[in-house]
Amino acid sequence: MCELKERVVFLQGLAKGMELDEDSKEGKLISSMLDIMADMADALGEMSEDLDEVYDYVDELDEDLSEVEDEVFGEDECDCGCDDDCCCDDDECDCDDDDYVEVTCPNCHETVCFSSDILDADEPIEVVCPVCDAAVFSNDADNVEVEGEKADGNKED
Repeated sequence: MCELKERVVFLQGLAKGMELDEDSKEGKLISSMLDIMADMADALGEMSEDLDEVYDYVDELDEDLSEVEDEVFGEDECDCGCDDDCCCDDDECDCDDDDYVEVTCPNCHETVCFSSDILDADEPIEVVCPVCDAAVFSNDADNVEVEGEKADGNKED
């Protein structure tokens, strides 16, 4: 906006250098137009400053809202990188990759994805459903279970 103000001041200087007769119709018109241009340049400068403040405020609100969302809803992603409402039919979902295991929760029937590295982990790990907190997988060394099946593939009684 500084450039616009400078250009208006330059035009005002040209008009003054031309020694326009401000008592003539043309002189009054040009003088009034230059005054209006100066007012418009000032108004645009103020609006630009106000807009910059609004942008800064919106950025702050966005950051604050993001923090609140993280606090209220937790992380946006499950272990596989897709959201908790994963339908596993989404092209962007990583559940079908070899690095992830997909199981269905026996309680709420939600699809849960987790890293296949858990299968080979030495320490006991239990994977719970993000929706209902029911256990969907346990790699307990004595009895590895996935959705009610033992590691040998036989159904539990």
